[in-house]
Amino acid sequence: MAIFCTIYYVLSYIETVPQIIKLIKTKSSNDYSLGMIFLQLIALISWSIYIFTSKQSIIVYMGTIIDLLLLLLIDFLILKYYKFDK
Repeated sequence: MAIFCTIYYVLSYIETVPQIIKLIKTKSSNDYSLGMIFLQLIALISWSIYIFTSKQSIIVYMGTIIDLLLLLLIDFLILKYYKFDK
C-alpha cells in the first residue's frame, strides 16, 4: 500500500510545480478562485491533523508535510499577486 501513497504524493507535487512557475512568471493570480484555495487549505489542514494524530508510516508524514508546504507556498503567491478590486 505504500506504493500507492508514494504515487499520490509524487503526482501531487508534480501537479503543483506548474502552478508555482505560472504564478512566479506572470505575477498574476486573479484567475484563481480564493474560495477554492481556502477550501483546499482547510482540507489539507484537516488531513494533516488526522495523519499526525494516528500512527502512519514515515512516507505519509513526510508527504503530508511537503504537501502542506507546497500548498502554503501557492497560497502565499496567490495572495501576493492577487489584485483586489477597489
